[in-house]
Amino acid sequence: MAKKIDFMEAEKQKKLDNRRLYLKFGGIVVALILIRFLFLTRDMITSWGLRLAAVGIFVAVCYFVIDQFYKRWSILNYPNERDPIDRFFHRIYRNKLATIGMFIVSSLIILAVFAPEVAIYEKTYSADWKEYSLLMPSLEHPFGTVSSGEDLFSLICYGSRISLLLGLSVESVVAIIGITLGVISGYYGGAIDKIINYVTDVIMSFPFLVLIIVLVGALRANPALNDRIIDFSRSIGMDAHLLMVFLALSIFGWPGIFRQVRGQVLSIKERDYVAAAKVVGASRSSILFRHIAINTLGPVIVVVTLGIAGVILTEAGLSFLGFGADITTPSWGRLLSEGNSFVTQSKYLYMAIFPGLALFFTILGFTTLGDGIRDAIDPRLKL
Repeated sequence: MAKKIDFMEAEKQKKLDNRRLYLKFGGIVVALILIRFLFLTRDMITSWGLRLAAVGIFVAVCYFVIDQFYKRWSILNYPNERDPIDRFFHRIYRNKLATIGMFIVSSLIILAVFAPEVAIYEKTYSADWKEYSLLMPSLEHPFGTVSSGEDLFSLICYGSRISLLLGLSVESVVAIIGITLGVISGYYGGAIDKIINYVTDVIMSFPFLVLIIVLVGALRANPALNDRIIDFSRSIGMDAHLLMVFLALSIFGWPGIFRQVRGQVLSIKERDYVAAAKVVGASRSSILFRHIAINTLGPVIVVVTLGIAGVILTEAGLSFLGFGADITTPSWGRLLSEGNSFVTQSKYLYMAIFPGLALFFTILGFTTLGDGIRDAIDPRLKL
């Protein structure tokens, strides 16, 4: 009995220590966010070199904070064993390509978050910049300039925000739809399963890119709907054409995750712990989300990571074909489309090379990281 009381006291103390740790970490995070938006800006630091140094120091401090939080959390919760996060990253680091992918993705996230600070020039366009049109790469313009006179390096920096935000937002919506429909279809079966599978088969029977182009074209062709989308996009500060791409990809991008989750649910719902939850009187919603849906997240994370690369590539393709970003939006696909106009002139190849490299390394980073995550969560791999 004394051992039980001691155990309960230890658990209570651990929860209290965890709460204190989370509150302390949360306070530090809020302080870092305030520093980021109040002091680490173009207005406060006008020199590009100083901004890069400040961004580097800020990122190093953030890494140190996260590292210290993780170490204390690990010691507190797993004092005598290796914690699952450590095992996961150890599996990632064993895969050299996945490590490279993680580095690329981390660099892209940092670039997207600090795009205004990393960019040499501001995003705002001036008619006076025409005199700097089509300048070759130099110290002032590392990647050269485009036909409007804007700095290509700065445009690529701002374009990283578009690619990353669109990829994350589309895959978040797609994951919610796919997980919800997959859990419902796999758990209930019957007519519900047949209807959802029929809709999935219809969507997957069409070429994906063609289907997206048709939907985006239909949205643009409807004047009333087009005006509503434009008004809404202005209210949220987003390119209306990119919003249409987001809607199209979200509407038709979920079947892959649905199929993955449905297959997992068909297996999981027969497990003993699900039967035990039913016996003890757990509610249906609790069984669906706490015992079934949560156990499908591993494979879904892999699909979502790979899907982000697919979304970024699809958006670039649509923008290249004229169905994506507006001409004033620094999308990598739009920059590639502009560079394509000068591809026959060798001295202007930089206009296509640098946006192409940015797109290439981004896709490489997410695909290799996705493969690494898939290997890391595979229970058949032993360390």
